[in-house]
Amino acid sequence: MTSAVVTGIGVVAPTGIGAEEYWRATIAGESAIGPITRFDPAPYPVRLAGEVPGFVPAEHVPSRLLPQTDHGTRLSLAAAAEALSGSGLTADEAPEFGIGIATASTMGGFEFGQRELQHLWQLGGQHVSAY
Repeated sequence: MTSAVVTGIGVVAPTGIGAEEYWRATIAGESAIGPITRFDPAPYPVRLAGEVPGFVPAEHVPSRLLPQTDHGTRLSLAAAAEALSGSGLTADEAPEFGIGIATASTMGGFEFGQRELQHLWQLGGQHVSAY
């Protein structure tokens, strides 16, 4: 295969969940940078970030994947699911290796990795996730 076709777009961003909401906020020049709420930023010099308000992982990610994924991965999975939905395809209709997803993120898996390192240091290896 020598060509690619973009059939769906999925966006999960601080300015909106869904390509339409994101684009509306972008056109309006809205900023979604605000105080950090996911953890206490007091020990750090930066207190502002772009979080995704209203994102409920269980509404976007299969429950079996929740224990083995971190927040960044869940955001990516939700965006991928939206892109697939927008394409009009189902996974069953595509060839086994006929679908690709391109993602962009500032980081992924970091939160999960840090949590598991804490478990290792504080509780020992038997408390580290297999994922």
